Amino acid sequence: MKYRLTLDYTVPEGTLAPYFDALRQGQALAAQCTSCAATSFPPRPICGACGGREMNWRDLTGRAGVVRRTDTENGAFALVRFDGADGLATVALANPAERQAAGRLAVPPDARPGLWLQLENEDDDHA
Repeated sequence: MKYRLTLDYTVPEGTLAPYFDALRQGQALAAQCTSCAATSFPPRPICGACGGREMNWRDLTGRAGVVRRTDTENGAFALVRFDGADGLATVALANPAERQAAGRLAVPPDARPGLWLQLENEDDDHA
């Protein structure tokens, strides 16, 4: 069976506006708990480790290692760990034909929503 589903939604940015602004530029901005220093990317308004509600913004490199990968006929997705963050995140792969085990946060193609990762060799120099 095949069904077509169309969904329009708006994500209220609120206190996470700096994160969304950075994401649109391909930059990783994480939330760091002022109580326990846990760092979440994507950020959370409440700390998953201690329940703290005070966060500071922290720049990450945007580099991530692939933990698991799923390829579909409509694209590829991965569960990744961003360097400097304590948890895992799900990303779409910007270059699904590549097979590297690491990549860097990418500007979303065509202003599409979500986290996008550009796979690259671990020794690629991006200075």
